[in-house]
Amino acid sequence: MERIREGWYERNEIQKVTLDWVKTNCILTEREEQLLKIIYDRKLVRRDHLEIISESYRNAGLNKTILLNRAIKKMYKMMCLDKIHEVQEFGKGSKPCIVSIDKAGSLLLNVPHKKRILQNKTTYKGKDYIIRNLPSNYRHINGINQLEVKTILFCEEQGFEIVKWELEEPRHFTSNAENIKLIPDVLMIIRIRGKPFVAFIEFDTGSEGLRQKEPVIIKDKIIKYKKYKSSNLWTNEDWQKDMNAPMYPIVLFVTQDEKRVQFFNDKSKELRVQGLGMYYERYTDVLKGITTLIK
Repeated sequence: MERIREGWYERNEIQKVTLDWVKTNCILTEREEQLLKIIYDRKLVRRDHLEIISESYRNAGLNKTILLNRAIKKMYKMMCLDKIHEVQEFGKGSKPCIVSIDKAGSLLLNVPHKKRILQNKTTYKGKDYIIRNLPSNYRHINGINQLEVKTILFCEEQGFEIVKWELEEPRHFTSNAENIKLIPDVLMIIRIRGKPFVAFIEFDTGSEGLRQKEPVIIKDKIIKYKKYKSSNLWTNEDWQKDMNAPMYPIVLFVTQDEKRVQFFNDKSKELRVQGLGMYYERYTDVLKGITTLIK
């Protein structure tokens, strides 16, 4: 349970947020609207990650942190955003806040609303408080955001361009009368010295199938990628029109459990799927090694 921070979470909690209320009370700048869309697409985002992921704030100069904090506070008060802090060990300071879309934000974007930060109401000394908690999948979401930040910084340093960073877009297809849904965590396209590098990225926290010597969830995902390639449906994806020839992405498996790296690499080789597993702390180094091969 999160410790109540007096003042930080204070706002007038509107019980019924309607479109008419939003039109009257939620006036955002173009930059703030762009920020809202970034947060919606990523579900939950740490404030320091937003400073990098948002190109507008990333290039806002020395005051970018102040400007971003101001925008978050404004949209929180307007019920466009919700926010929370991770529980931190005593004496270690505070971590950046984590934000997600709130009801007014969903109405502004005209998208279905899903509450990402869990809320429980409680009363103390006659005053109502809202206790906020992160969902169980936050580590996975945060890991993907960290990879995006690493990729942005790497590409800026190397002079490469991120052409596409597509999050959790499902692929539906049939293989041997079996209906299959493949949902890559990320489809990444980077332009390197004028040439494309295309990859599906799977981020693994190491928590699923923890006791399994050969994690079923990893094997099943590799099999899905193999079947998707065999379907040839990937040749019809929109981004293929920018390629000189059809290109099936390599599968990059980034894990927080080093023991899974070898399993992924061995199983990919066995199933003849072009994949590369790595420990998440080595992601940038591996990416750099791959890009040096592209001439």
